[in-house]
Amino acid sequence: MEPRESFEHLRKEHLEILRLTEQIQDALSLASREDFPMRQKGLTDLRALHHGLIGISQHCGSEEGILESEYHHYLDGQKYERISAQHEGISRLIASLLKDLPLVTADSVVEVVPRGEDLVAQIREHVAYEEEMLGYIENLGAWSKARPVSA
Repeated sequence: MEPRESFEHLRKEHLEILRLTEQIQDALSLASREDFPMRQKGLTDLRALHHGLIGISQHCGSEEGILESEYHHYLDGQKYERISAQHEGISRLIASLLKDLPLVTADSVVEVVPRGEDLVAQIREHVAYEEEMLGYIENLGAWSKARPVSA
C-alpha cells in the first residue's frame, strides 16, 4: 500500500474511533446519572459498544501491521515509543473495562465511569498525536521522497 493510501486509511480509522469515543462518552454520561433508568440505559449502551471497543483495541495492536508501519519507518524512537505506550495504555483500559462490564449492574456502573472517562481521554489524546505524526511525516519533504528512519 502506498503511503498516501495508508494515511487516508488511518485517517478514516481515526474518524471512526472518534465517533465510537463519542458514543462511549454519551453512555458514560448516562451511566453516571442519579436516575436509575438512565444508569441502566448507560450500562446497556456501554455493553452494546463491545464490538467497537474490540475494534479500538485492534487498532492499538496493529503497530507492526502494514498501516502502522508508516509510523515505525518514518518516526524516531521517542515519537514511535509514545505511540506504542499510548496503544498499550488504551488496550489495558479496554481489556479491564470489557472484563468488568458483564459483572456490572445499573447500581454499580458508576464505579466504572472514571475508568471509562480515562479511556475516552486517552483515546482522544492518542488520535490527536497520531494525526500530528501523520502531518509530520507528510511534511518531511514530500514523504514519497523521504527516507524512513529505520532504513
